Amino acid sequence: MIKTLSISIAFVRKNPHLGLSGLLFVVGVLSLFANIPALAGALFGAGASLLGAWITETNNRRSSLEDKARREIEARRFLAAELNRVIERVLYIHERASVNFVCAWSDDGIKPNDVQEDFIPYMPVLYPKAPQFKDLSGDDAMALILFYDSLHALDKNVNDWWQREGQLPANVFGYFTSLASTSLALAKDCIERFELEKLFPLKHESLATLSARIDRSQENHAKASEHCVAKFNTQKNSLAKAYPAKGRQAKE
Repeated sequence: MIKTLSISIAFVRKNPHLGLSGLLFVVGVLSLFANIPALAGALFGAGASLLGAWITETNNRRSSLEDKARREIEARRFLAAELNRVIERVLYIHERASVNFVCAWSDDGIKPNDVQEDFIPYMPVLYPKAPQFKDLSGDDAMALILFYDSLHALDKNVNDWWQREGQLPANVFGYFTSLASTSLALAKDCIERFELEKLFPLKHESLATLSARIDRSQENHAKASEHCVAKFNTQKNSLAKAYPAKGRQAKE
């Protein structure tokens, strides 16, 4: 009983026009029983006006929500093509940086022919100046902001650290891969929110989705990193066994 009363009070507070209209109708009915038709008519008229105002407000509210939802959908679709293209570029950078990292670690003489420009991410053109960006929901806008902001870190470090004197290529490309991996983690949230895989379906069923390709690239790099670390530890242990005296001197 108390719960029902609380719900009713909350509903009336949320819809004051309807609550006051109901009250006027009730008093109007009581006025009829009291044989005061003039007062009852006035109360019924006022109640009907308030009821009409409530209906109009409700319809406007519903129309506003529907319009907001429509504009959010249109905004996501408008920004989707550019977003998809930028994510594809970051995925390419991640894959190439991982390959260069492994080649630098292996020290077998194989050197990919990638140049600095191959690791520069595409920057958005529509974001943030396009008016459609303002129509996104708060969560969608934040996801887009975080992803696009991560590109600046990748772009800046590629320009700052490319072939810097005194830096090992393995460390440089490992850092590039780490930055690209961070961007891809943020990109996966955008892929889901902006429904990129739905808007840009696969041309062939045998191809993997964008999210699956991101997961595969990150898994491959994780395995390659583990292999490189294991190889390094093996070489270090071999040197320690071959030169035990030097190893003890180094410890001392």
